[in-house]
Amino acid sequence: MHNYKALKTASKISVRKQDVDGREELQVVKKMYSPDTGEAQDDSVTVYSLSDVKREIDHCKSEVTKIEAHQAELEQLETDLKAL
Repeated sequence: MHNYKALKTASKISVRKQDVDGREELQVVKKMYSPDTGEAQDDSVTVYSLSDVKREIDHCKSEVTKIEAHQAELEQLETDLKAL
């Protein structure tokens, strides 16, 4: 979820457990406003599972590892080029 921390700090987003048809859902509730008038609209509700969030965290960590490896390669290239 993009900007979760900022939205939470501004009280524009919250999380809750909701019983839906006898099963528990983990939900993120985001306040929505009309871009034209600024008036409040119905909240946006997105259902999440902990496994989905964990999978996304793992994906982000994998991307960070790839970016750090690429950075190391470029830094080595820069060092070698400066040595010429």
